[in-house]
Amino acid sequence: MRAVSTVAAQAMTKVRHGEFIEATTEVSAQARQDQAHATGKVINQLFRQLRSIRTAWRQAWPDKKSYMESKATWLQAFIENGICTQEQIDIGLIRCRAEPSDFIPSVGKFIQGCVPAPEMLKPPLPSVETAYNQALRNCYPAMRDVAKWFHPAVYHATAAAGFSSLPLLSRELGLISFEKRYLEQVRKVWMGQQLAPVPVAELAAPSKRTPEVGNKALAELRARRAGASV
Repeated sequence: MRAVSTVAAQAMTKVRHGEFIEATTEVSAQARQDQAHATGKVINQLFRQLRSIRTAWRQAWPDKKSYMESKATWLQAFIENGICTQEQIDIGLIRCRAEPSDFIPSVGKFIQGCVPAPEMLKPPLPSVETAYNQALRNCYPAMRDVAKWFHPAVYHATAAAGFSSLPLLSRELGLISFEKRYLEQVRKVWMGQQLAPVPVAELAAPSKRTPEVGNKALAELRARRAGASV
């Protein structure tokens, strides 16, 4: 069982695209029962593992009612955020086991942990730190025509953070702002979405270095110095 809720995810997709499901859609009672059983099995297993990993789980689920309501909330959040494979959930559990906390994470934080680090993709993307450093360099106006980008994900994350705004933030705040947007792009790549290419104007133009070009630049520099000394 690898899908958390294939039928439910397809239904959510149709609703998002305006393809409302008609009342005449026929789904056998057996199919509904099988789907409910499969989905419930995955969520039940996940919650059992979370209780084993986070010993203070009763803080989040003090009684059976809150426990069952939380399961429904997590399932809905998984569907809405595209968490639909066991591999994704396994990555989230690995992160949970590595964190020094006894408390159950929020569903949003768990979902964020279900996305692999950029370096874990194949082919790998640059780490958040590496991508952020490149983003800062390329934010300077002087780099606009010569900027090079590791990947469109870095460019789009930088654009979302703001070419003018990002350099004005402290490194701590800038990294937080960039990381959020970069990981959104990483997730798109991981989910198989095709990112828009870097605009041509943002690509580094090939430099033409010839003796004539160098001599001309040197002559212009000497002329400016001569003019300044007059």
